[in-house]
Amino acid sequence: AEYAEFAKRHLVDEEALAAQSAFPLGPEELIRLTKRWLATEAPEATLPGDGSMMADGFQFVGPVIGPLDKEEFIATKDTVDFFRSFPDATAQFHHFRVDPFEPGRVWYTARAAGTHTGEAEPGSDADLLFGKPSNIRFDSPPQACSVLFTPEGKVKQFTIGYVMDRFVGNTGGLGGFFGVLYAIGKTLPFEEGKAWRPSWGYQLYVEVGRLFGRLRLLTAKTEEERYTMEKGMIKMPAPNVEED
Repeated sequence: AEYAEFAKRHLVDEEALAAQSAFPLGPEELIRLTKRWLATEAPEATLPGDGSMMADGFQFVGPVIGPLDKEEFIATKDTVDFFRSFPDATAQFHHFRVDPFEPGRVWYTARAAGTHTGEAEPGSDADLLFGKPSNIRFDSPPQACSVLFTPEGKVKQFTIGYVMDRFVGNTGGLGGFFGVLYAIGKTLPFEEGKAWRPSWGYQLYVEVGRLFGRLRLLTAKTEEERYTMEKGMIKMPAPNVEED
């Protein structure tokens, strides 16, 4: 009752949406299938998979990768023996839930962590990427991931790596492999593999906005109004890396 107006306008009645859904698979079954998918077909899988859970038209998508089709996904997901270099690594999957707007999609959160103590196979992709054991631990930020199912229970789309809070962990706000590499000191030579910082264009946009904001301060009639206007001025966002 205390926020009834807010609730009516902005809060979703998830139970009502679920009751209206015609999707044949319920939340419990969808979450079970998601965990089975992760255990058999995802890069973290510990059980053998044969690709039978993938639908025709399957897509794998990340923030800066894909879409990859079924054959591309199968061909690339095991090219790096990650767990040999990070033997204690854990994806720490949690918070599995069904999307109320898209009843065939299960969302979950990953918060991976691990320590670079393992020796990669000499000459392998992992050796090239990770190098000699650094004994450095990586702690990733929480990342939104999802599995989208067809009504027959096949996986239509698999998404991973969308960072939810770039200031959590020690990966420079990066998810996936890029974040792990950043944490162990292997920064990649392109922007997508580096910790975020404002571009020159965005810095210019912010500084121009602040200039106009300072000019507006001249119109303030009281100290209180000036203080409020000053606090409302656009602010340069903090980077995820120390400035040079």
